[in-house]
Amino acid sequence: MPIYYVQAEAFNLDNVISDTYDISTIRGGSFMLLDAVKSLPTAIPALKSIATAASKGIFSYEDPGDLAAQKRVMVQHVLRTLRSITQGHATFLVAVEREIPNNFKLVLEHLDADVRRQQWRMPTVVVPPFENTDQECYLDGWRPGVVSYNVDPGVTGAKISAAADHRRKVGRKIKQHLFSQLLDGQTYEDDLVAKDLGKLAIDDHKGILSGKIALMQVDGNSFGRIRSAVCDTDTKRTAFDDTIQDCRNVFLSDVLKRARTDPDFRVMDDGKEGLRIELLLWGGDEFTLIVPAWKGLEVLEHFYRIAARLKFSDERYGDVPMTHRAAVIFCHHNAPILQIRRLANILLGMTRRNISDQFEAAFALDPALAGLTEEDRDRPHGWLSNPKYCNAARYLVLESFDMLRGSLEQFLERYYRMDDTSGMLLYANDLSKLRTNIQIIRAAVPKGHVVEIAKAISQGYGARKSELCERLCESVAPEQRDAVLAAIDALTRDNDAGWYLLADLWDFAEEWKA
Repeated sequence: MPIYYVQAEAFNLDNVISDTYDISTIRGGSFMLLDAVKSLPTAIPALKSIATAASKGIFSYEDPGDLAAQKRVMVQHVLRTLRSITQGHATFLVAVEREIPNNFKLVLEHLDADVRRQQWRMPTVVVPPFENTDQECYLDGWRPGVVSYNVDPGVTGAKISAAADHRRKVGRKIKQHLFSQLLDGQTYEDDLVAKDLGKLAIDDHKGILSGKIALMQVDGNSFGRIRSAVCDTDTKRTAFDDTIQDCRNVFLSDVLKRARTDPDFRVMDDGKEGLRIELLLWGGDEFTLIVPAWKGLEVLEHFYRIAARLKFSDERYGDVPMTHRAAVIFCHHNAPILQIRRLANILLGMTRRNISDQFEAAFALDPALAGLTEEDRDRPHGWLSNPKYCNAARYLVLESFDMLRGSLEQFLERYYRMDDTSGMLLYANDLSKLRTNIQIIRAAVPKGHVVEIAKAISQGYGARKSELCERLCESVAPEQRDAVLAAIDALTRDNDAGWYLLADLWDFAEEWKA
């Protein structure tokens, strides 16, 4: 019997998961799409799952009919099912292709071409039906407001759209059961999580960090390229995606275990103990996690410690390392979350460019890479598959959203007075040393001295910088001096950006645990 492949994919994601500041609505939109795709084999038993991500799924099935019949019947069947699950509040496109013997890659190319062709002919948003209303949605700002919304204090008479209302209900419903669903039935139902970002971030014992969050956005480097190259059968495609998801699940499971035993991860919320964790997106290649600011660097280091082992084994290419870039934004809990997530996306793009540029430069500088042929360089550079150089993150400390004027790149160049800020990369392999060095310096040097040196560098005062560095060294107790100077040298040798990094992360590193 002929075998057919189905690709179902959500489009116009910004209008489902990035169009509001409301955390429940964001969470609901994100996991509504994930659930819709994963639910297809249950709703349509003929479908066999090959790979599912946050908003995309590939399935197979057998049917005696020809391809024209499949495109006419199965496509509509899948679309109706997805519309039913999401109540029509998301845009999905579906394509069907017949099996091409020994050429699974070509099937995937045909499926992708089909959905892209459909995308060109579709509107950029799901246009809501006309509603008799006198106001726009309070949360998204443009859809018709048709459902009363009385959540925000001081706001009366507000209404939200049917789309926002549905997503918000989904987000609130799954909030306390999210981890058990993601971790395949492991029991996490008793783990309540903080009801809002204020509860997550406010702790009077944390000094100036109280009320601040760390939003972490992580994405795979060139996973699409690697997937296209190595997955030449549906079995490999399943194994590839399972490999990524297994790594993600190990990380999430371990973070939860740590949070249960760490008082700094817990908060009393309406008389019950909850965890200071918010998961906004859990996709195939990417995820978005929010933790208190004092836990941001610790969680980042822990993720990279687990992700360092990620690789896919292939008979043609051998063991292919798979790496990640990350963006971490430290900001106040009531900063506009929609704009913060957009900044994280921009920073994530900058991080990828920085990783690629620094990796390319390493071929001439690192003895372990210098002897490689051009051919041996091309694949790991194109795939960013070297763990030493490609597992890396950028951070942004945003004391006030009003700090930003112009683009993020312009802000960083103006703030640091540097044309190239790629020296601010935090390499995963160096995070443990970074933690140790900052904490050694913190124990012996006032923060003010470090900030003064960073300011002198930003203003181009070389002599002033040298004078301040000499004073700093003299201020350290003799018994601490060797260790402190070694730590400073490790951070700032041939890289003045190390002083900025030290000043920026000073407070966030205070409780950075191994």
